[in-house]
Amino acid sequence: MQDLIHVDPELLSRWNRSVPRYTSYPTAPQFQAIDPSIYRAALEQFEKSDKPLSLYIHIPFCRTMCLFCGCSVVLNRDPQKQRSYLDHLIEEIRLFQWKRKRRVSQLHLGGGTPTSLTEEEFEELMFVLKDQYLFTEDAEISIEIDPRTVFLDQGRKLQKLRSLGFNRVSFGVQDLDPIVQEAVKRRQTEEMTVQTYRKARELGFCGINLDLIYGLPFQTIESFRKTIEKIILLKPDRISLFSYAKVPWLKPHQKAIKEETLPEELEKFQIYVEARERLMQSGYVAIGMDHFSLSTDSLALAYQNKQLTRNFQGYSLNLAEDMIGYGITSIGFVENIYFQNVKSLEDYRKMISSKEFPIYRGYRLNEDDLVRKWVIQTIMCHFILDKKEFEKRFLVPFDVYFRHELSEMDRLKQEGLLEETSDLLIPTAIGRLFIRLVASVFDAYLGKGQYSRAI
Repeated sequence: MQDLIHVDPELLSRWNRSVPRYTSYPTAPQFQAIDPSIYRAALEQFEKSDKPLSLYIHIPFCRTMCLFCGCSVVLNRDPQKQRSYLDHLIEEIRLFQWKRKRRVSQLHLGGGTPTSLTEEEFEELMFVLKDQYLFTEDAEISIEIDPRTVFLDQGRKLQKLRSLGFNRVSFGVQDLDPIVQEAVKRRQTEEMTVQTYRKARELGFCGINLDLIYGLPFQTIESFRKTIEKIILLKPDRISLFSYAKVPWLKPHQKAIKEETLPEELEKFQIYVEARERLMQSGYVAIGMDHFSLSTDSLALAYQNKQLTRNFQGYSLNLAEDMIGYGITSIGFVENIYFQNVKSLEDYRKMISSKEFPIYRGYRLNEDDLVRKWVIQTIMCHFILDKKEFEKRFLVPFDVYFRHELSEMDRLKQEGLLEETSDLLIPTAIGRLFIRLVASVFDAYLGKGQYSRAI
């Protein structure tokens, strides 16, 4: 078992400052306007390789708004609006005609609420994807699921997803406490969560993940302890334990959560530390900063074998370096360039109808970006950095390349977040809790954007 962490939260609270989550580097605030023609050129260049692809599809629609939500969501109860979006999504998938089917090792449907699609719409979408791409035999095909959308039909939609090739699911739970649920407008009974989870297990889905959030209104150490104990009894393969990311400048609906209902900084940290400790005592491996996995799960094995990656879906298996994003706001990464689609449904419709890629911004990584991206990914995913490996990869000594960062690394060592040998940088047990702070030392753009707090 990994070392459990017992620290004085008062000492650590000063590290709870605004830093990126590093689901990309450079992070999204650095993205700039980019012409869709650059995207086509990148796809044409990629076509010359035999590398596999990862696909992300964004389904933005939700019937109601959860007040904690930081995702790109469109409130909708009109089936025709969703149908129109799916039509344009299919057109986007077909915009680039590959000369031969590209291999796909990962497909992820996120949202919003991807399971707002009907069974027939899922069939249609998967038919188009399989017509355009060749899924590898061991491809990870995953989807985010709101249990409220698959509960009343006794599992028919889950069965349909399984028959279409989906093999991994992630259920949004957040908290089982009805008081907390009511405060964030997420009315989801414990029965809904338990029954949909059990149905997914019965159908043979693997790597089943449950999303939890700490720091929500009216949460207490005691109340969240009850949620954690109930989740442990279910024994999901994976658990994501996210901090409530308070970003009202990006998501104005979060202003409806009154500040006085939120746990204070110290209590929020204690909620996290206790939940983390309890999960580890129950056989879960701490993956990165906010993911937990049973030791037999592929995510834990990838972490142990240093095959973990971090992208816009969080921590995942490193099955493909390049990703294509479909749908509004989705982000792809092709030939060392980030590409993001337009944010509004109207702009998306217009560009697709004009046979244009719906790209509106992105970022081409330069040589320094690639170096720093590798360092930040390595620290965030593996909790260790080998200077010799860095020198072998980039043909320059680590301490020479990062000579301007040495003083900041010394500060982290003095504060107990980082240890260093002649060859290794090793975040401490406390440093792993604040791994975003450690990684931020190597961010050349730090301070050029607003971010959520570390805890």
